[in-house]
Amino acid sequence: MVRDRGRRSGVDNGSTAGEDTRRTAIDLGCGLGIEARFLVENGYEVHAYDVDPSVVPALEMLAAELPVHPQIIDLAEIEHLPGADLVLACAALPFLRRDAFDGMWSAVVKALRPGAVLAVDLFGVHDDWATTEGTYLSRAEVERLLEGFEVIELTEEQRDGRSFSGPKHWHTFRVLARCP
Repeated sequence: MVRDRGRRSGVDNGSTAGEDTRRTAIDLGCGLGIEARFLVENGYEVHAYDVDPSVVPALEMLAAELPVHPQIIDLAEIEHLPGADLVLACAALPFLRRDAFDGMWSAVVKALRPGAVLAVDLFGVHDDWATTEGTYLSRAEVERLLEGFEVIELTEEQRDGRSFSGPKHWHTFRVLARCP
């Protein structure tokens, strides 16, 4: 996700990856750290969060060689995030209960520095999983979340496809926005 959007949002803006120019990124739901590695290669120091303890060995290896700071934690438990020039959440936020989502969104917004980029995936109300615990938003709700941001991309998509458990109707929002 970040690789395609990152190029349009300034991840590949010609800056060097030297320590004196390193920016800070937050990767929520980082998994094995694929996006975190990409971000480091493009000049970021990365704070990477995931709930899955099985990713610890991969993240420890990454952190041993690169400026990646992994933390295994349920995103719902995060109350504060470090200041960041980029916040990335690839399909992680929708799996938070609504009350936890609201708290996380507030923490994300507070973490964004002026000019920072927000790149997130959100699920819509017509998603097949909308009957399960999580956060599923209408377009109007997504637009309200983005009030005050410069919206670079807001793509709503509904399509039939597959998930890990079989056929699924997807209703997603791809968000790329810049903090004022």
